[in-house]
Amino acid sequence: MNTKSGFFSLRKGTTLFYPGLSYVPGATFIHRIHPIVKLLVLIIFNIAVFTITNFQAGLFLLAFLLLAYRAGGLGFSFFWRKLRIIIFFSLLILLVQLFFVRGGHLLGEIALGPFRLGIWSLGLFDGLSLSLRFINVIASSFLFVTITDPNRLAYSLMQAGLPYRLGFMLITALRFIPVFHLELSQVRYAQMAKGIELEKASLRRLGRYVYYLLIPLVISALEKVDSLTISMESRAFGLHPSRTYLTRQSLKATDWLVLASTLVLFLVLFKLYAGKMSL
Repeated sequence: MNTKSGFFSLRKGTTLFYPGLSYVPGATFIHRIHPIVKLLVLIIFNIAVFTITNFQAGLFLLAFLLLAYRAGGLGFSFFWRKLRIIIFFSLLILLVQLFFVRGGHLLGEIALGPFRLGIWSLGLFDGLSLSLRFINVIASSFLFVTITDPNRLAYSLMQAGLPYRLGFMLITALRFIPVFHLELSQVRYAQMAKGIELEKASLRRLGRYVYYLLIPLVISALEKVDSLTISMESRAFGLHPSRTYLTRQSLKATDWLVLASTLVLFLVLFKLYAGKMSL
């Protein structure tokens, strides 16, 4: 495995086989930022994505995201492997806008037999804007989950005033995602060991996949939920209105600096690009 340092490779000590959507431990600066600050940065970022529709701003936000992936010790290879389906779907959005939206200036035509498809500036710029917006929203959310410890996030929210019952729901949901990912792989391999063909995906075999994969997965999930419920009841979970904490998740000066810098950066970006037309 290539462990060279650089933007297009993973840093030394990371692995290429993470479960799909789960926390990746690390000791980088981004990992150490307070979880609530990272949540606020995510909210500010997505507000900027939806309020500034100029595709140039979308490119800037995407570059900001790629730098954040690099700073988190992940690199572009991690970004590509985990989000390549999203990237391909974004390219499809761009192509649909490119060939079916007319307006602005005619940039060129493509001849397909008896048909001629015109490429217009409005379709190009709208397609770039929509595809970049889609990538930025998904990639920023994925990065937040990847670099944010669910325990620290839940404890920070509870210490900030969130009822600890809701915090427990949050941490349970985040922890069960990689568990279900592993369970699905185990069920799939178990069914294949019995001689059931599950390699080739098709719409005709959709019912077969539901029967042999999803039903065992749902049954396994219900069993885990039942075990968790019994464990919580045996510990008298929810008996007291408040709870104690082993460690306090306090805000540091660097956390305030990151939040203030993010606000200033996106306010400047909003002032530069909001309301500008890309035609």
